[in-house]
Amino acid sequence: MTLPWDPERAASFFDDYGEQEWARFEDGRTPAPSLAVHLEHLRRFIRTGDRVLDVGAGPGRFTIELARLGADVVVADLSPGQLELNRERLAAESLEERIVERRLADVLDLSGWGDESFDATVCFGGPLSYVVDRAEDGLSELVRVTKPGGHVLLSVMSVVGTVLHFLPILLDLARRDGVPKQEEIVRTGLLADEPDYGHLAMKLFRWSELEAMLSRHGEIVASAAAGLLPAEQPEEPELREFLRTVELELASEPGALSCGQHILAVLRKPA
Repeated sequence: MTLPWDPERAASFFDDYGEQEWARFEDGRTPAPSLAVHLEHLRRFIRTGDRVLDVGAGPGRFTIELARLGADVVVADLSPGQLELNRERLAAESLEERIVERRLADVLDLSGWGDESFDATVCFGGPLSYVVDRAEDGLSELVRVTKPGGHVLLSVMSVVGTVLHFLPILLDLARRDGVPKQEEIVRTGLLADEPDYGHLAMKLFRWSELEAMLSRHGEIVASAAAGLLPAEQPEEPELREFLRTVELELASEPGALSCGQHILAVLRKPA
């Protein structure tokens, strides 16, 4: 099954999605501890003064952290609406001075920047899943614009984690549309752009697939599950902090890598 990448459709989708993209960690669409895993990896691999490209930056969850870390950030997204929300969020945090520029860009075409332009590139949240069967083309672009010895930080949607976290929905769809269709989604990781399936077309990865793809482009220096624990959060602040700590403790265990809603990895470009 081939699911063509349609950047205009994706841009329109995220323009309409608007503030929902920012609120996903608060309303439970993405487990809150997932955010902690992503931020922890930014803190590990981004240094003050780094020039960083934030691809698919959306409203700025990770742009804000990059700015707080003292990076000089170039923001890229294919949605004009998300870029404007990004500007508003950074301004509200008094971090706009850390932003070098904002530009409309598709992860498959970073030709606006030359080879080896950035100390690090960040592509969190799934842009490489949304380009479906062209994920390696997107990865090649991310690596191309990164300096030798620099890091590419990325995350993709996980097929194992999706089954684990959304099994009741999967069973309902199997009852309605038949088991073979759901078996094909699990086997291939290809999720079509259909109204009842809730999102744009995407490729859901297994760790084995992602590891093989990344290994062709450099050295994998970190990997983790993100969104390993359920989205439901207790009301007590101390218990929410406990779950955050547990996720960070378990996320990089080999047996956990495919089990979050996202798989996160850090690639070092060969020097």
